[in-house]
Amino acid sequence: MIRAYAAEDVRRAEQPLLDAGEPLMDRASRALAHACRDVLREKIDNADGQSENSDGQSEPRVLVLAGPGANGGDGLYAAAHLREMGILSAAIAVMGPTHTAATAALRRAGGAVRGIDDLTAHATERMVAEADLVVDAIVGLSARAEAPVHLHALLETVRRSGVRVVAVDAPSFTDPDSGAADPHALTAVRTVTFGAAKRGLLLPPAADLVGELEVVDIGLGSHLPAQPEVLRLTDEDVRQLVARPVRADTKYTRGVVAIAAGSDAYPGAAVLACTGAARAGAGMVHLLAPRRVIDLVLHSRPEIVGHELPGGTDDAGHPGGAADGTDSDSSATPQDVPLQLPQRTDALVVGPGMPPHSQTARRGVAALTSGTCRRGVIDAGALNAVSGQGDLGADVVLTPHRGEAERLAERLGIDTHQDPASLAVALAARTGATVLLKGAVTLVAPGDGSPLLSQDDGVPQLATAGTGDVLAGIIGTLLASGLDGPRAAALGALLHGRAGRLASRGGRAPLVAADLPTLLPEVIGTILCPDPAVDSGA
Repeated sequence: MIRAYAAEDVRRAEQPLLDAGEPLMDRASRALAHACRDVLREKIDNADGQSENSDGQSEPRVLVLAGPGANGGDGLYAAAHLREMGILSAAIAVMGPTHTAATAALRRAGGAVRGIDDLTAHATERMVAEADLVVDAIVGLSARAEAPVHLHALLETVRRSGVRVVAVDAPSFTDPDSGAADPHALTAVRTVTFGAAKRGLLLPPAADLVGELEVVDIGLGSHLPAQPEVLRLTDEDVRQLVARPVRADTKYTRGVVAIAAGSDAYPGAAVLACTGAARAGAGMVHLLAPRRVIDLVLHSRPEIVGHELPGGTDDAGHPGGAADGTDSDSSATPQDVPLQLPQRTDALVVGPGMPPHSQTARRGVAALTSGTCRRGVIDAGALNAVSGQGDLGADVVLTPHRGEAERLAERLGIDTHQDPASLAVALAARTGATVLLKGAVTLVAPGDGSPLLSQDDGVPQLATAGTGDVLAGIIGTLLASGLDGPRAAALGALLHGRAGRLASRGGRAPLVAADLPTLLPEVIGTILCPDPAVDSGA
């Protein structure tokens, strides 16, 4: 699991080691140099035994953009280490004088450090064009999400060149706590951060600039707070969290999911949610829906158990038959009467394919609010039935996208103009539920106030109709397996994102929502048994 902390907490953790004379900068710069060499590995291998290219160079070249502080020092020392490895490196001092000892080390190793004010625009462009890698070592933990005007042209030159970038500790001009980012900030292929991840690296929009995140251990562990501020699940966590069937299991012990989904207008949502739940490993999936929706689902998923809603449903929100057969003319309003669920239901998913005023959606939310079922997912149309009374537990997961989150927040009197993390946390605090805020980076705010989770496993191709319905079904199965709300939501986002990555061939091809469930077994199996030579039954 990746654990991320506030920048100030990392600074405090560093201080005792610095006071004791520990060589933190040496550890950091050597790790940074090795990371740069890894990024350049293909270029290095191709250069061995090769003649010079058309630009008169065969060896890879690294250009460090060095700021005046310790971040710049890390970059300059790394450049010196790279020259010792036989990799050509030089630096541009982009904000005045640089770290004295690190500058001297690079010069002793034969590398030049040029001031940006001493270079013409043409000379700067040439240095960038000749580089195989740019090291962004301008500012680190003290950064503000605001790039100085005098650097805009340089940063744009790097961006236009297409050269790969490795960021030191954090992409410059991103806020290490909030994740805010200046539009001119560079996008890295890898960010090498020291001691611990900083919370802003896992939050949008900065998370989009980080690339592969490498956390280098420099000995801070025992000095960091016991509880991190942001968490991210990794493959090792998946291996711990995914329930593995045992010989004594039955369809009931593996988890039973009830799904109230679909409508005359959106019947396909029920197909996607049910298939997502089934393919994620549910022991049994029940569908509560109109007859037409059930028939459509059974056509493709005959293992689903259908329960027709008596009397039909009026998705416009007018009185209609109740899911448990009670008379709609009863003195209780439909939303006051919880939806009657099949026996042995472990988790309820309600809302996919339902319009905002669906009576069935309201009654499903009532089941989760009243404790008829304590674990579940509230998605899409059912979000409109959520109150701000804090009457949902953390094992109930709300799954809004940004627009739905803002509409819910407005209805509950919450500021809608907050950054994504703050908005998710505010909704969780008000409702008591765990809030999964969909986006390029998926944020999970636990309803019990525990640390935020952030998953960045997907691809842009997932932004297509129906993928959220699949996600709701996956999370429903994970809840039914016994996972708590925050872990089920984060793990669901990870598996969903990986399936999207596989379906789109790593983000190179289009996908449709129906592709995702089919690939879930492969995604789960690959993580649980990464070595194909190992018998999956072992």
